Amino acid sequence: MSLSEFEIIDRYFTPLGQWQGLHTVLGPGDDCAVLSPPMGHQLCVSSDTFIEGVHFPVGAEGALVARRTLAAAVSDLAAMGSEPLAVTGALTLVVALPDWLASFSNALSGLITDWQLPLVGGNISRGRELSLTWTVIGSVPTGAYVTRSGASAGEDIYVSGWPGRAGLALSKILSGQQPAANLAKHYLAPEPRLLLGQHLRGLASAMIDVSDGVLADLLHLLDSSALGACLNAQAMAFDELLQSTAESPGAALKHFLTAGDDYELCFMAPATARAEIERLSLKLSLPLTRIGVTKAEPGVAFENLPEAVTESALIKAAGYRHFS
Repeated sequence: MSLSEFEIIDRYFTPLGQWQGLHTVLGPGDDCAVLSPPMGHQLCVSSDTFIEGVHFPVGAEGALVARRTLAAAVSDLAAMGSEPLAVTGALTLVVALPDWLASFSNALSGLITDWQLPLVGGNISRGRELSLTWTVIGSVPTGAYVTRSGASAGEDIYVSGWPGRAGLALSKILSGQQPAANLAKHYLAPEPRLLLGQHLRGLASAMIDVSDGVLADLLHLLDSSALGACLNAQAMAFDELLQSTAESPGAALKHFLTAGDDYELCFMAPATARAEIERLSLKLSLPLTRIGVTKAEPGVAFENLPEAVTESALIKAAGYRHFS
């Protein structure tokens, strides 16, 4: 016996609405949710759509879909220095499978409390393919948000965490291999860098989350600030796990720069902020790696590239394109 739309909502999603944040006036169940942002804050709002076979593997279990898609959406809040406020979701199902829905709902329950992101509404419908749209809402002190366009020439370029691990894990999974747990977790359960984004308010001049690969998203930052960059490939070889697991140093660099799915933060900051950024890295127990410097001249140049790796090949491989 198939479940109706309202049975799905009552069984798998209504219980999730019982946890609400301090700023939820009216949660799910009415025509709209009502939020009360903190005094002196502005709202940050972003929507992302995720489709089976494009953003997550065909046949992926519900928990994986919940973790990866919500992390990707929340990462946009991190990139603005925002604090989570609420989320709504629109789920399109081909068929309502109780086991899949239970897996999805159970994982989602943990995420909304871990990330302090109450689920305040949404929609469920039936369609020809599995898809999910999250709208995340955050708040930031007035004028303190970080954009993509505030950088200047001569600033340091940083990236957080371990770019490339998620992409390498996915490539192994798709080829039928079982990646080691310390590699697989970066794909299976990504962590949006919310605390880092908030701490970078006032330090970072420009910032973006890494969803399409470090190089592709860095190019967005450079374009927004009308800058170029000089990047040091040697600085990108700090990750011993990536270096030892990839086929070669060149392959490790390609994963670092061009594999998406990381949801780390790439940002720019003046050289005067180096000591404070180093202290922040220690405080959060998170690598914040300086990989290059911005320059006034357009274009990206590389130093210390491994053998058989060219600038043109890296640029050509940068970023996923939906309509290419």
